[in-house]
Amino acid sequence: MFVSAVLAGAGAFALLAPAASGQTADPTVDTTVDTTPPSTDAPVVAAESTTTLPLFGTPLTVDVSTTPGGSLAGVTVNPATGLTATQVHPNLVAFVNDDGTGKVRVVTRHGTQKTAVAAPTLKEISGQGGWSGDLFGTGTTTTVGFTIGDRGDGTPDITGITTSDASAAIGDVQHSAGGKVARATITFTSGIQSRRLTITVVVFTRGDETRAASQVSLSKISGVKLPADQAAGEHTWSAMLCDGTKASVTYTVASDGSITAGAVTPAGATAAVKGNTLAVTFSATESVSIRVSESDGQLRISASPRLRCERTVPSVNTPTSTNPTNRDPRSGPPRVSTSPTSGDGHWTRDGRNRGDH
Repeated sequence: MFVSAVLAGAGAFALLAPAASGQTADPTVDTTVDTTPPSTDAPVVAAESTTTLPLFGTPLTVDVSTTPGGSLAGVTVNPATGLTATQVHPNLVAFVNDDGTGKVRVVTRHGTQKTAVAAPTLKEISGQGGWSGDLFGTGTTTTVGFTIGDRGDGTPDITGITTSDASAAIGDVQHSAGGKVARATITFTSGIQSRRLTITVVVFTRGDETRAASQVSLSKISGVKLPADQAAGEHTWSAMLCDGTKASVTYTVASDGSITAGAVTPAGATAAVKGNTLAVTFSATESVSIRVSESDGQLRISASPRLRCERTVPSVNTPTSTNPTNRDPRSGPPRVSTSPTSGDGHWTRDGRNRGDH
């Protein structure tokens, strides 16, 4: 038996929740997926991660691979028995179990990644979970562990949070929405870069039905604000281009925030500096903008890659429904805002492939 996991957009938790207006959006109509026919070529894999979330008393492992542009290359669930993929799109893959009580959903969007599961009760999503992956593309695998449980009053809790990165900052578990939402964030830092991993557990009621869901969401990479003397110096941005070619940009930042271009690969790429921004173009659809911002003697260096790779269909290891309307109505793609003041949340939609991250 299984549920649905979500990987996508920042700052929202994909769940089975009521619409703010009291109206239920038609879950059989996908308004977020690019209508351009995806390529049938095998996608280039740039990054891989593994999320483990408890579901029906069994650890569900979701292996996710993504392309250089940030869309999904493949999603593998284990165990896969009894699961059917009901949505397979470049930025969204969803599964449902045979009786419609369990959901798994994976979404990517603008460099963020979310994996979530949902089931009828908190007990059915309680247990040990985890995440592992290469946060900054350095070849170093970071692991995270945690336990989802009941605070003793039917509301969710997250305990035993650990990580292999001794320098990471593990935030306190926050409870909101009357205890119905539990959330904890781990902040990872590597030099001038930072990334957050957030664990969220929600229990909610719709009509006379109670549901529970958990999600692990990974933010995009962002710049860290540092004293000017620490941020100044030579830096290198690197990534994989759409065809698998390695790209790198070396640049130097002065203590006043000015930036100077250095070596750029592959050959043929062009670099231009305007103010405190370095723009590098690799092709008509591949570029990166590196910007330095200054405030009160501190500098933040932020890289914004835009890789508009050809859309491809991600692979899955389960049967795929041939009927686009063959979904449990509760599998939705509603999301509940993670803001502590959001109440029961509202319906939004994710999954559109814009190619930038």
